[in-house]
Amino acid sequence: MVYTKHFVIHTFDKLNNACGYIENAEKTIVTNEDTQDHLAHLFQYIANDEKTNMKQLVSGHGIIDPTNAYEEFKFTKLRTAFQQKKGYTLDLKKNKLVPPSLTELERKNAVLAHHLIQSFSPDDNLSPEKIHEIGYNTVMELTGGDYEFVIATHVDKEHIHNHILFNSTNLKTGKAFRWQKGTKRVYEQISDKIAAKEGAKIIQKSPKNTHKKYTMWQTESMFKQKIKSRLDFLLAHSSSIEDFLQKADALNLSVDFSKKWATYKLLDEAQIKNTRSRSLSKNNPDRYNYEAIGERLKENTTSFSIDEVVSRYEEKVMKQENDFDYQLTIDAWQISHKTDKGYYLNVDFGFENRGKLFIGAYKVDPIEEDQFNIYVKRNDFFYFMNEKNSERNRYMTGETLIKQLRLYNGTTPLKKEPIMRTIDQLVDAINFLAEHKIEGKRQLTMLEEKLIATFSEAEETLDHLDEKIIQLNNLGKLLLEKETQGGTEEIQKQLHEILTDATLSEFTFEDVQGEIESITLSQSLLESKLENTRNEIDKLHEIQAIQSQKEEQEKNMEPKI
Repeated sequence: MVYTKHFVIHTFDKLNNACGYIENAEKTIVTNEDTQDHLAHLFQYIANDEKTNMKQLVSGHGIIDPTNAYEEFKFTKLRTAFQQKKGYTLDLKKNKLVPPSLTELERKNAVLAHHLIQSFSPDDNLSPEKIHEIGYNTVMELTGGDYEFVIATHVDKEHIHNHILFNSTNLKTGKAFRWQKGTKRVYEQISDKIAAKEGAKIIQKSPKNTHKKYTMWQTESMFKQKIKSRLDFLLAHSSSIEDFLQKADALNLSVDFSKKWATYKLLDEAQIKNTRSRSLSKNNPDRYNYEAIGERLKENTTSFSIDEVVSRYEEKVMKQENDFDYQLTIDAWQISHKTDKGYYLNVDFGFENRGKLFIGAYKVDPIEEDQFNIYVKRNDFFYFMNEKNSERNRYMTGETLIKQLRLYNGTTPLKKEPIMRTIDQLVDAINFLAEHKIEGKRQLTMLEEKLIATFSEAEETLDHLDEKIIQLNNLGKLLLEKETQGGTEEIQKQLHEILTDATLSEFTFEDVQGEIESITLSQSLLESKLENTRNEIDKLHEIQAIQSQKEEQEKNMEPKI
């Protein structure tokens, strides 16, 4: 994402110097001492000859003359007021309509125009002409081409930047552009997508500008989950408070026990404010406080080195990041372009709603020259951008993305059942305890009991998937009958016997067949996971039995006193 800003313009006197300056640029002194002064000279500032290569980098959309944009913006608003019969009065003496004054158009603090800034890194190696093109395409996509605008590319500073002014009045409908809470984010993502395609780099905002954003992230619990994850891991792998503090430092977690409530802060994240322990667990506010931690650590009987703990935690985090609910193979033509951080995919999201969305590189594996595997979680969120109409931009879940991509190329996704994740976690824990020769069998026994219970749950899952396939097959037969023979009313009655509240219009035969294929793959994967896990546990038991016999033999060979 390039660095972006947005300002709103409420009064015509902020723009009233434009005409005079454009007609005689030499007589106008442009200053930029503060935001208010800057906005008062917007048109003259953005079209400054010295900044724009003598206006070669100034262009517009929906206007006749970019150097006369102020007047054209104004008359668009007057034309709209006339069409809507607002503000015009009849002069009986002259028998002609008198337009509303500019003051009347400014009533109720109306937004007259929007000012966008788009800055680029000096390392981008992009020409001013290319940056101008990026800015033009960005505002065209943001506004759908329904709002007149002027854009000027400034080359007077180390970072080349675009200034964009677009009229708030829609050229077609006369309605005002609605800049809502999320519009700035939409603007940034469109800018990011278009600029990244040309190789532009990110310009980081200063802490002053992003403090509010960081604070918002904290209130949304972005950091709390990471803190809890590290604390839970430390509680299981520390032997004392002192050991806990040393390992917390190794995991980049700041801990302060000096006050009534312990506080924590991630040292490897952009966390500004400390997080109180009581906010980490609603059901048990004391869970991560000093006294509770001390009591919990008394239960641990095994010691782990700091290096072991760091290595194990990093492995855990990597597995979590690489975990997935769906795997789908896509073709090269489904990828718009690649950046150093990931890929932009071509996606259809409903009828006549084509656009792009970004997916991180860590979720994509190139497998062949023209194919890629993508891995997403059911509740991942991706931002879909319609290139022609930003009002149709939407967030979609990982589950929806997989469905859309499957419809796009006909490939069957692999759906990973949640129970498989539980099996993996238990097997990892059992192997870890076995590798470190934990004294006492209580922990190992409890984990194996949990694994046995999980196996039973997995068998129930397989039975449920069998039932689901039967249900889908019956649904498929009804849909096929509807397609080939009609008789919708009778078929609807039969459908209610399978799915009580469903209607035929909710399904297509192709969707049902795709779901059957996906579930069949999931069954196969889960059955294979169960078989492999049983074999791993059997081997572990064999090794443990041999080790136990060897220890018993060595004990018997010891000289008796």
